[in-house]
Amino acid sequence: MRSISTRLISSAIPIFLAVVTAASAQPVGTAAPRLPADGAQKVSRVNARLSWTPVADATAYDVYLGTSDPPARHGRQTETTFLPGPLGSATTYYWRVDAVMPAGVRTGTTWSFFTGGTIRIVLAGDSTVTDESGWGRGFLARLTSSVVLANKASNGRSSKSYRDEGLWRDAMAEPADVVLIQFGHNDQPGKGPDRETDAATTYRENLARDIDEARANGAIVVVVTSLARRSYDARGGIVADQLVPYVDAARAVAAAKQAPLVDLYAASVAHLYAVGPNVGDSYGVVQKDGTLDRTHLSPKGSEVFGNIVADELLRVLPILTPYLRPAPDQAARQAAPAGPRGPIPWSRALDQDKAWYRSMDATAVADIVLLYQRAVGGWAKNVDMARPIEGAERDAVLAARTLHDATIDNGATTTQLRFLARVFSATGQARFRDAFLKGFDYLLAAQYPNGGWPQYYPLRSDYSRHITFNDNAMVNVLGVMDDASQGRGDMAFVDAARRTRAAKAVEKGIDLILKSQIRVDGVLTSWCAQVDEGTLEPRKARAYEHPSISGSESVAVVRFLMSRPSPSPAIAAAIDAAIAWFRSAKIEGVKVVQKPDPSLPGAMDRVVVSDPSAPPLWARFYQIGTNRPIYSGRDSVIRYSLAEIELERRVNYSWLGPYATDLLARDYPAWRASLGSGLK
Repeated sequence: MRSISTRLISSAIPIFLAVVTAASAQPVGTAAPRLPADGAQKVSRVNARLSWTPVADATAYDVYLGTSDPPARHGRQTETTFLPGPLGSATTYYWRVDAVMPAGVRTGTTWSFFTGGTIRIVLAGDSTVTDESGWGRGFLARLTSSVVLANKASNGRSSKSYRDEGLWRDAMAEPADVVLIQFGHNDQPGKGPDRETDAATTYRENLARDIDEARANGAIVVVVTSLARRSYDARGGIVADQLVPYVDAARAVAAAKQAPLVDLYAASVAHLYAVGPNVGDSYGVVQKDGTLDRTHLSPKGSEVFGNIVADELLRVLPILTPYLRPAPDQAARQAAPAGPRGPIPWSRALDQDKAWYRSMDATAVADIVLLYQRAVGGWAKNVDMARPIEGAERDAVLAARTLHDATIDNGATTTQLRFLARVFSATGQARFRDAFLKGFDYLLAAQYPNGGWPQYYPLRSDYSRHITFNDNAMVNVLGVMDDASQGRGDMAFVDAARRTRAAKAVEKGIDLILKSQIRVDGVLTSWCAQVDEGTLEPRKARAYEHPSISGSESVAVVRFLMSRPSPSPAIAAAIDAAIAWFRSAKIEGVKVVQKPDPSLPGAMDRVVVSDPSAPPLWARFYQIGTNRPIYSGRDSVIRYSLAEIELERRVNYSWLGPYATDLLARDYPAWRASLGSGLK
């Protein structure tokens, strides 16, 4: 008799395990539960996860879940994790897992759990997030009674000092369903060594670490970019300041971590531009000396920007809709007469309704995009292309057209092309079509003959010339090429000759992906984050990023292959092999935690500890041939334990995370089911 050990992973309570057995419903040997499951209380309503230990010889599992006993069947899957989606408040749920064996289905035992009556949202950040001088109070007003808000933001803190002073540890002391993280104002140069971070390195590493730890604690993590300072120029625009590099860094980290992003900086700039200086100044606080504080918020400012955060949060996490009150009337919130809408945040350039792309606002943004287009046809990364520019700044942008910084990193070039395609399709204005085609030809020219793309083109002399799977760069390019080759949607205007070239580019790109999949002892595994542009061998990036099998970047590659209609046997085999590798590379029974240690710089260490009930993790890098997780410091020496590398790299880099969880639990089973009997 075989048994299935099951567990429910919840963001609101510690993970619990139960035993779902075959017909006899008797535990077998070591399959007994490590934590009680039946009757578990206060299970998360928004982020619950059911999982169970695989059964030898089982070919699939039938999952049953519902509010009555016996529960309703949800479907058949091969993965041992099930995401139930939003659950009811204070409700008893029953669930069961049956093992599908070669000889027939073996029925499991029905267990129950009880959901919490509330969800918990945590805010971590600086003074612009607090209730006293930030948007926290306005955000709180939008929450229903089903939400407990813990505003852990603290005045004067940066992403560094917030952690060094133990405030992050305190914020994570109790489980949360959702965590919003916003830093940047106090990370800037001039804030002192206890607070300053570098936007290109340490700030990004701090945010990435926060995301990993909050996720390991069971939370959905949302990155929030900094609230804009309300400094107007003579034309009513918002003056760009030292926040911009930190805003760009937060966007990049969110993209790399596939974390929801509330782009408060872009949204606040757009709002302030729309309402003008008179209304914008009313959001500030008059100080004792009579000057206006343009960083912190008055009660009115808290209401306005708290509502903006709430609206953006609902956009990126619609699962929270039952927990936020309807927005107040937009005109009343802006407290301004009706007028031009103003520019939209660049982060939402592709999220507008279809009619908007015919508007003057849309063409105004599109003209800004044209100003930033490099002479070679592409665009630089991490630039807010919805922000109006004039005068000397406009001249400087035009003077930079000949720079060789065009890239496909962080969504650059592909986002601009999709935006221009929409505006041209809506308006028919030829300059937008011409700019699109110039950028499209840039992507075609940048492709290597073997089908891959470098991070930058024209090529540089560093590792960016390798073919890159980082940050979904190749996937984004192939998506544009695929839509153009089919004349799909807004790209119906692409001429026949370019459609043919695009189809060939997609074909070559897929061939490159298949050829670069790492094979160990004749068995396909997954991919390295970058491969040699000639030999397709795995290649090194920075000193601590060795040639390896990626437990993170490979996820996006698999998802792209699964998006292909009528996949060939070779594509299906590549996907199945990668999924098998992810299963074999899964790290169970441990979690990554922060360990206070007053003897260390920053008084904190990062360690891996045993936890039999922890959800699975994957390493960022696996050694090719042994499949062992590898770690490395700036000395570039490969080690096999996180504890063996220097403190600075240990605490400032993302080495482990739940990278493939949703791929295995949701995406791959859905893809396999969509194939029907066509491919086995």
